[in-house]
Amino acid sequence: MLNNKTLLKILSILIALGMWIMVVSGHEETKEMTVPVKLINVSGGKVAISDYPNVSITIKGAARLMQSLANSDVLLDIDVTVFPNGQSIRRILPADFKTPLGLEVIDVKPSELRITLDNITAKEVRVLPSTIGEVKQGYMLESITLKPNSVSVTGAKSILSKLENISTIPINLSERNENFVQNVLLKDYDGVTKIQPSSVEVRVKLKENMVEHEFINVPVECMNLKGNLMVANTPSLSYVKVRGREDIIDTFLDTVTFVTDCSNINGPGSYTGSVAYRTNLVIDILNLEPQTINIEIKER
Repeated sequence: MLNNKTLLKILSILIALGMWIMVVSGHEETKEMTVPVKLINVSGGKVAISDYPNVSITIKGAARLMQSLANSDVLLDIDVTVFPNGQSIRRILPADFKTPLGLEVIDVKPSELRITLDNITAKEVRVLPSTIGEVKQGYMLESITLKPNSVSVTGAKSILSKLENISTIPINLSERNENFVQNVLLKDYDGVTKIQPSSVEVRVKLKENMVEHEFINVPVECMNLKGNLMVANTPSLSYVKVRGREDIIDTFLDTVTFVTDCSNINGPGSYTGSVAYRTNLVIDILNLEPQTINIEIKER
């Protein structure tokens, strides 16, 4: 005869079983997921590489279970204990996945993997900088120095035999206008199990991007002209050649004023004047033509 304690245990199990049946017997949903490929039981002195680090799956199950499903809940472990040296083709089946109870993998892409088992070796390789973005207008990249400029890599012999250099993760140059120094990690490579050191010091040196540009028909202002007089013509320079930082040259006509001093003009007539310029910008005027301009003055 069952005692009360035993009956309570049986009742608890039945309630839990009933609740689980309610959960898994509801409306079904499907979901696409990415699952990492994990190669296990690799013997010492060996390295195993898959041609795809991840596979895409479609998984099916009750809606309530799917709502709480996380990527880490689905695993793909491939035992390479019996794999020979070299390449092997391994077909991936839904049954290969470890999933929460009540969920089922119904599709896998790709359906097979090329797995390489190889001896581990090490070598020294050069490090190359990788960059993204553009420096601020008016500047240009002068140099990138890496310290150290080579590192030791460990990995599959077949991979390292073809590996001559490795790259940093992208160094962001966007809108930079000053030199800078930072530590940057190195990119991961399939078949490489260790990089020592895993980061390098990057010194980026920028310089001003100096350009030359030519302008034509540049207006000239008559400065200090008496109030009862006015300029009858439109004096201008036929040709101006300048040198300066690219972003400054782009605003040249808006920020540089060419002038001639008209303070000595006392009445209407034809005059000539030498040309000067006013600006707060750092630029070089390489040439301007003509050196003097003709000015027609009339009364207001």
